[in-house]
Amino acid sequence: MIESATDDPASEAPPTRVRLGVAGILTLMACLLYLDRYAVGIAAEQIRADLAMTQTQMSWFISLFFWSYALCQVPAGWFSDRFGPRRMLTTYVLGWSVFTGLMGGATQVWQILQLRLWCGATQAGAYPVCTGLIRTWFPEKQRGSASSIVALGGRSGAVLAPILTAALMAQFSGNWRPVLMVYGIVGVVIAVALAWICRDTPYGHPWCNLAERDLIRGTKFREDSLHKVAPSAVPASDAKQTGVLADGAGESFPWMVVLTNLSLWGNCLTQMFTNIGWIFVVTWLPRYLGDVHGIPLAEQALMTAAPTFAGIVGMFFGGGWTDFAARHFGVKWGRRLPVMSTRFLAAGGYVFCLALSLYSSPESSTRWLPWAMIAGMSFSTFSCDLGVPALWAYSQDVGGRYTASVMGWSNMFGNFGAALAPLIYNLVLGESPALNDWNWLFATCAGMFFLSGCCALVLDSTKSIAD
Repeated sequence: MIESATDDPASEAPPTRVRLGVAGILTLMACLLYLDRYAVGIAAEQIRADLAMTQTQMSWFISLFFWSYALCQVPAGWFSDRFGPRRMLTTYVLGWSVFTGLMGGATQVWQILQLRLWCGATQAGAYPVCTGLIRTWFPEKQRGSASSIVALGGRSGAVLAPILTAALMAQFSGNWRPVLMVYGIVGVVIAVALAWICRDTPYGHPWCNLAERDLIRGTKFREDSLHKVAPSAVPASDAKQTGVLADGAGESFPWMVVLTNLSLWGNCLTQMFTNIGWIFVVTWLPRYLGDVHGIPLAEQALMTAAPTFAGIVGMFFGGGWTDFAARHFGVKWGRRLPVMSTRFLAAGGYVFCLALSLYSSPESSTRWLPWAMIAGMSFSTFSCDLGVPALWAYSQDVGGRYTASVMGWSNMFGNFGAALAPLIYNLVLGESPALNDWNWLFATCAGMFFLSGCCALVLDSTKSIAD
C-alpha cells in the first residue's frame, strides 16, 4: 500500500517557492534570447555598410538565423527529453552567447553569415525546453499564466533590443561590434545562474519540499505528468507517490500520430503564417522608418520598441485569458478561440497601416503619420501576442510527456515562416523600394495573419498524443 504524502511530517510545512525561482531564471533567459536575436535589427544598416553587404545579403543574414532555428527545433526538443532540460538549456544559452560575441569580431560577410546560422541553431532549444519545464514545475491550472510570464520575458528582450543597442552604440561611438561582445558576456553569466537554480523536476531539486511537490502535481496527478528521470534523481518515497519509473525511459516518439494529426498541422501553419506577418516589426521596421519617413536612429529605436511593448501588454493578459476561456468554454475553445480571434485582429492592424499609407503622404507636414503607423502596428502586435500563451498551453495539453518535442515541431514551422519572411519582404521591396512597394508589403503581412487565423480553426487540445 502506498502511503499518502500527508502522512509525512515534512508535508505539514508550507510549500517552498522554488518554482518561482525557476520561472524567474527562465524569464531572464527568454529576455536574453530575444535581445540577442533582434539586436542586429537596429544595427542592420551599420553592419551592412561596415561589411559592404547588399540588401539581398542582409536579407539572408536575417533569414539564415531562422532557417537553422527552425530545422533544429525538433532535435533540440528531443535532446531535452533525452538528456534533461537543465543540462541542455545551459548548453544552448552558452552556445548562442559565445556565437553572438564572436559576431562582433567578424570581418567578412561569410563569417557573420556562418555565426548567425550557429546562433539560430543554439537558440532553437530554448522555448521547447522552457515549455517542458513549465509543465513539470507548475500545476495544470497555472501553466497558462506561467507560460505568459516567460514569454513576456522574451518580448521584453525584443523591446530592449533596439533601445539598448542604440544606446550602447552611442557609448561606443556608433560601433556595433563591442555591443555584441557585451551581450555575449552577459549570456555566459545567465547560463551559470540557470545551471545553479534549475533542476529537471521538483523531485530532483534539493530546495523543493514535499509540500511544494504536492502542490505542483495537484489532486489530479497522472503518471505521465512528469518528464522521465533517472531513479537516482527521485527520492524513493517520492518515486512511489509519483509513479516516476525508469521502465518507460526508452519510449519512442509517436511520429505517426503527430504526422497524421490535423490539429497539430493547424498549429504548425498558424505559427508559420503568424511569423511571416509579425517579424516585420523587429526586422524591417527601422528600415521603413528611415527610408520612407527619414526618422533618425535614436528615434527609430523608440518607435521600433513601441509595437513590441504593446505585444508585452498583450502577452501579460493572454495567459489569464486562455485560463479563463478554458474554465468557461472547455479546453478546446479555451485554446482555439484566443488564437483564432487574435490573428484576425492582428490582420486588421496592418489593414489600418495600409489605409493610412494610401491616403496620407509622408511629408514634413505629416509628422504625425509615422507615429500613426506605429499605433496600427502596435495594435497588431498586441493582438498577436494576446494569443501566444494559448499556443503554449495548447502544446502542453496535446504534448503530455512529449511537450518539448511537440513544441519544437510546431515551432519549427513557425520559424520556417520567420526564415521565409525576409526573403518575401526583399522580393516585394527590391533594392530601392518605392512607397507603393511598402504598401504591398503591408497587404502581404495582413494576408498572412488572416491565413493564420483560418488555420487556428482546427486546434483541438482535447486530443493528447500521449494518449
